[in-house]
Amino acid sequence: MTAQATLQDVADRAGVHRSTVALALRDNPRISSTTRQRVQAIARELGYQLNPLVAALMSARRSGNPLKHVTLAYVTNYPTRFGWRPEHHDRPDYFPGASSRAADFGYKVEHFWLREPGMNSARFCDILSARGIHGLVIGRLPPGEHALDLQWERFSCVAVGMTLQSPVLHHITENHFEAASLALQQCIHRGYRRIGFVFSEANDSPRVGERWLSAYAGGQLKLAPSDRISVCAGDPATEQEFSRWFLRERPDALLVTHGRPVLNWLRRLGREVPRDVGLVDLAGDHPELNCAGVYCDPGRIGALAVEMLIGVMHRSEIGVPISRHEVLLTGEWREGQTLPSR
Repeated sequence: MTAQATLQDVADRAGVHRSTVALALRDNPRISSTTRQRVQAIARELGYQLNPLVAALMSARRSGNPLKHVTLAYVTNYPTRFGWRPEHHDRPDYFPGASSRAADFGYKVEHFWLREPGMNSARFCDILSARGIHGLVIGRLPPGEHALDLQWERFSCVAVGMTLQSPVLHHITENHFEAASLALQQCIHRGYRRIGFVFSEANDSPRVGERWLSAYAGGQLKLAPSDRISVCAGDPATEQEFSRWFLRERPDALLVTHGRPVLNWLRRLGREVPRDVGLVDLAGDHPELNCAGVYCDPGRIGALAVEMLIGVMHRSEIGVPISRHEVLLTGEWREGQTLPSR
């Protein structure tokens, strides 16, 4: 195996001092544009990669701040600065878990908003580099957005959730397939036979729904043919689509992606949960509804993201990975009042 190129290797090839290479790789204006471009080209040719932790250490030494204050960026791109927080929507919040776990390793996680007034991708990346920030946790993107344009080759990166689809980074997410499988098993174990599936709210990542649905479809094949029923039309379904489907298929239990809409639809149909039909909330993140469901701790996902990012930084991995890693956190079954035994 070929040894990884070092800073000195680049300096020797370029015929300059190590400090010149270090400044050129950071695009420092103290080095002429011609020299910077030549040094960067040689670094690419040799396959040299900056170790983000070493870069953070050098930045700390230059600034006089102790290494324990090295910062990791939690990057968001919502239309408003804090639109990703739970008070503005009902999706999980990974930031507290990431921040807490980073502190265990002597790091600090700081929020950076991509839509600051006057901000663009190049300026954003320059600001992070100037702050000595080389590790990014990419937060959940807003609904309808699945891509980010950053200078990825300058950073070690990990994403949380499944909203970011371009580029494909290492990421941490809930085990949605296992959640739907577990929900189906619980229904069968408790005596339910005609088990339906409803996309009851739009999800900000289509791949999440695909995993839920794949587990459900596979589980249906294990049921008696007479007990197999079609999936409710619509992604998400409307109340009218749900009503027609429910009256036609007569399910005795429902797997729903979000509980609140379906509870309201059933109530207007004159059906009660759990008297007339059982219900499992696959998202499981609204305890006030007291639904049976699968809960995946967002704090643990944030913590796992930081653990993965630190590992990536230790291995000097920067940019978009050639071979991405996906870590799935399996949720836990939570009892509620909506799925008693038949």
